[in-house]
Amino acid sequence: MNLNYKSVIVDNVLTEAEIAKVYDHIENTPEDKKEVVQVFGHTAYYSWLPEDVVKSLTRAAQSTSDIPLVLRELSFARYDTSHGIEPSLFPHSDETFREPRITFDLQLKSNLDWPIVVEGKPYVLSDNQALTFSGTHQIHWREHIKFNDDNFMDMIFCHFSAADYVPESLGALMLGKDSSFLSDHDNEMIERREYWNNIYYSDK
Repeated sequence: MNLNYKSVIVDNVLTEAEIAKVYDHIENTPEDKKEVVQVFGHTAYYSWLPEDVVKSLTRAAQSTSDIPLVLRELSFARYDTSHGIEPSLFPHSDETFREPRITFDLQLKSNLDWPIVVEGKPYVLSDNQALTFSGTHQIHWREHIKFNDDNFMDMIFCHFSAADYVPESLGALMLGKDSSFLSDHDNEMIERREYWNNIYYSDK
């Protein structure tokens, strides 16, 4: 996994029955497993999904990689304006993960187009399509967009690592530290993030 990791769009990730099962699960998520993430304007649901759904997500992600993958984290997110916050996603990498990760972003349902941008290339998903990229090694974000009050987007975020991953192979997490404390990987990603942030905010 590196900056040149090839992104892939995967079609028909879940069956209609599995999608219905996801929504039933989400509707019954305990309150302590929900969080309004104000910086992104979405509600996150951190309850692990039903096992047959997880197997389908893993199978779909595995179809894009020759490396045996293991699902490490997943969450459901609903972007809308119900909390008075405009959804947005600025350029970033998934720096809290300390080994290479493949991100599998599934658009479950939506009533608007909102491109995901990976290292400057936009991807527009349809419902039940997913995009793969390396969240740890590729800067990614969403294009600027205005959500109307009736707009929404439901996503499932999956984060996979290699089955034989080495913990902290990207260096220990050093948030807020001087660059001299950071790994070469972190310094490289900071440099790329600043490059794309300059473009992102100049277009706003």
